[in-house]
Amino acid sequence: METYAPLISTAISIAIILTVGIAAYVAAIRATNFAGQRASIPHMVLNPLRTMIKGLVIVIIATLVLGQFGIELMSIVTATLAMIAIGFFAVWSMVSHITATVFLVILKPFNMNDHIQFAGEETKGKVVDINLFYTALETEEGDRYQIPNNLFFQKVLRRKLSEKAKVVPIGEHLGEEDKDSKV
Repeated sequence: METYAPLISTAISIAIILTVGIAAYVAAIRATNFAGQRASIPHMVLNPLRTMIKGLVIVIIATLVLGQFGIELMSIVTATLAMIAIGFFAVWSMVSHITATVFLVILKPFNMNDHIQFAGEETKGKVVDINLFYTALETEEGDRYQIPNNLFFQKVLRRKLSEKAKVVPIGEHLGEEDKDSKV
């Protein structure tokens, strides 16, 4: 009988874990349904919440049950979450650059061949290329800087228009017939 004591103890622990887990799941789902009814929230809106509760309970129960057998699942979960976080950071960085490029194209804080400089910094040059991630500046000495596009929205930018850029006063671009109709 003594040889079976650890096995019986583990079985009882697992039974308690499963019972408490299932009870917690049922209580959480009932609380969600009750809150949904009181707030008149449709069932379709609550379904994702129910799915998240179910997944969370399964992960917690699995972690506790495997822990009874000496398996450290938390280290696996931690490593997996770290890899997911690194992936999200990489995607966030790329989305940040691409979004900044879209805004540079729409808002046009500078154009090709304009001379730009970040206020208070020595980095300056003529804009020679703009791509999805970087804007290339060429200095008078012939050096090239690759500036990340999202940096243009974080710092103050000084701009000198290129010789090709022509500033047109408001109203001069209108034809003669349109000038008479101005108020």
